[in-house]
Amino acid sequence: MRLGRNIPLAWKNLTEHKLRLLASVAGVAFATTLMFMENGFRKSILDSMVNIIERIDGQVVLVSRTLYTLSVPFPFPMERVVQARGVEGVASASPLYTVTRSSFWRNPETGREERICVVGYDPADDLLDVPELKEDRELWSRPDTAMADDLSRPAQFGEFRAGQVSELAGKRFEVVGTFALGINVQTNGNLVVSDRNMMTAFPELDGPSLMDRKVQVGVIRTAPDADPRRVRDALAEALPPDVRALTLDEFIARERDFWDKVAPIGTVFYIGVVMGFIVGSVICYQVLYSDISDRLPEFATLKAIGYSNLALYRVVLTQALYLALLGYAAGLIVSHFLFQWVNRMTGLPMDVPRNNPGVILLLTVLMCLGSGAYAARKLISADPAQLFA
Repeated sequence: MRLGRNIPLAWKNLTEHKLRLLASVAGVAFATTLMFMENGFRKSILDSMVNIIERIDGQVVLVSRTLYTLSVPFPFPMERVVQARGVEGVASASPLYTVTRSSFWRNPETGREERICVVGYDPADDLLDVPELKEDRELWSRPDTAMADDLSRPAQFGEFRAGQVSELAGKRFEVVGTFALGINVQTNGNLVVSDRNMMTAFPELDGPSLMDRKVQVGVIRTAPDADPRRVRDALAEALPPDVRALTLDEFIARERDFWDKVAPIGTVFYIGVVMGFIVGSVICYQVLYSDISDRLPEFATLKAIGYSNLALYRVVLTQALYLALLGYAAGLIVSHFLFQWVNRMTGLPMDVPRNNPGVILLLTVLMCLGSGAYAARKLISADPAQLFA
């Protein structure tokens, strides 16, 4: 607000004492950074839990009726995938195997076995939309070979590189190449192997016949003119009730919802965002209340010469808005560097664009405006005579 034509009172009040301004902005920036980090961890963990599913190159999937998250696979027989090939609108149906709980890779540097996520499928099917896997399919089609995720944690598995030989599930395997996918909170690394090598490493997935193999996901590619939702409905009608047909988008949403709403991950980080909001509100209130208290005589003079409570109220709210914008800008910069550091240290996909910066800005503004409105009560409820007493 400007008093007269040339006096931006809110800005003058905020910037008069440079050290106080720096401390005030730092307090709001801390709260903003806390909200950014809490929301960033939540988003990155949810994104990491669906990073494999998002790379599936298909429009519809088959999963076990009892499946609640891909991290705890529930298999169904290969026969269902074969049956799906005869449904109208299905161009192809292929099995995708995953093992996350009983798969261990021996670190060639330390000799320790570490749990790793293993994904298997026929290399010719190109079920994962990962360029390196498509380009090197002939290499990892060979017996006892694997492609390794270059973003796997080196502390657990060592540095994956082509030509490296170690053990997967107690069997000798050679890493023939690497790709970039990313880890999650369940496993610190990923391997991709052919379906034949999957049966070699994990014979419990195999069965007396091909139809009895234990599949975790059936990947359905629809015909070019087919609606995936219609194909999903046709599969649901044609197949036995032990499997469920979902569009790929539904599968991704279902997985995210599990980790966000059923598992405690979403709740924990939502609480963190709320705590950041509360901390920032307290800091902003203390800053603005102290400033109002220090300037009571000046505000009293303005009231005495005719400025209304609303006009002075606007001064405080404008000051709070400036504080919110300055604190947000500082918090945004700090969060950017923290996200980069966390990404390097953990491999979690953290960056500012995917972290809803507009939402954090809105929360910061509401935090400061709410605190400003509460702090201004002392000002607008007093009369000039009392202020000068």
